[in-house]
Amino acid sequence: MYYNCSIVDDEQHAIEALNDYIKEIDFLKVTSIFNNPLDALNTIGKGEMIDFLFLDIDMDGMAGTELSKHLRDKARFVIYASSNLEHEVRMLDSSFECYLGKPISMKRFASTIETLVRINNLPISN
Repeated sequence: MYYNCSIVDDEQHAIEALNDYIKEIDFLKVTSIFNNPLDALNTIGKGEMIDFLFLDIDMDGMAGTELSKHLRDKARFVIYASSNLEHEVRMLDSSFECYLGKPISMKRFASTIETLVRINNLPISN
């Protein structure tokens, strides 16, 4: 069993870092990656539920906070991965589950995922 993850970020190095971190956790799997929020909106909006949606805030075409409003019913957890300060993000959108400040460390990433899984009583057996 695994939980599917989608990454939406317009910076390739940020996408690669998140992708690498997700691969390190046995029960996570990247199912889609987007460097354009409008593409993510069209694809995710028409697709299956996502377990973890990782969003950047500042992207060309649509801010991650706006994208989150459109995709909230398609994602179990919305996690912002951004260089914006967390309190600034909370002023724009208070409905997300977690915030990861860039640059993201593997330790912080793993801790965030483990906490979400634990407090929501999600199974992690493979």
